[in-house]
Amino acid sequence: MERRFGHLAIPGLLRVIASFQLICFFLIYMNPGFQSVLQLTPEAWVKWEIWRFFTFCFIPGTGSIIWIIFALMILLLMGDQLEGEWGKFRLNLYYSGSVICLWIGVIAFGPETGYAVGELASSLLYSSLFFAFATVVPNYTFLIFFVLPVKVKYLAMLSGAALLFLFFTVPVVRIPLLLAMVPYACFALPIALQRLRHGARVSTRRAAYKSNSLPTGPAFHECRICHRTDQTDPTLEFRIASDDGEYCADHLP
Repeated sequence: MERRFGHLAIPGLLRVIASFQLICFFLIYMNPGFQSVLQLTPEAWVKWEIWRFFTFCFIPGTGSIIWIIFALMILLLMGDQLEGEWGKFRLNLYYSGSVICLWIGVIAFGPETGYAVGELASSLLYSSLFFAFATVVPNYTFLIFFVLPVKVKYLAMLSGAALLFLFFTVPVVRIPLLLAMVPYACFALPIALQRLRHGARVSTRRAAYKSNSLPTGPAFHECRICHRTDQTDPTLEFRIASDDGEYCADHLP
């Protein structure tokens, strides 16, 4: 697909999205009712309000001037990291796949679910990108309040726990959450599973190497109390006590 359609990918896609979010933030800040014009709704298809299928991506996740700065900075960071790891085509495909899944949720699952999707669409897009970012670079460290270092994988775990709580307590959001995670399951989840398998293989090889590297002959020294030997702990010191018994340095009488 990349060989055929790679030329259609938008370079710096999330930078473009962040720019439109900043513009829409100020428009909504000056006229709060403007957000309703941008939201994705079940009637958008019937009334031919086609712009709603795209403008919901530009709705900022906050109404605070301070927090919008941090939100856009994180969005730019995620875009640069994901594009650097995946390339522009794969990032475009991931984002457009998330958008299409939300379209399906609005059109195909009835008005109640459609309205829930529309209200959560912008947040779900952001969450989907954040989970992909945490999967690709799990050890990236954020400074919370510019002081507390926290790895992004732990923040993603907290966010995932919050979404699971919503999933089990608010039935109307279940379909939107599942749809939003479809691209993650297709693109990023295989990366996470591959890393888990690789970590398990590495641990197995290390354990095998350690067991094979231990001496196999009889031990020359053995502590009478704890029965540790010079083979189980080569750094341990042994002494002969007055009772002619051999003891390690930790258990000398």
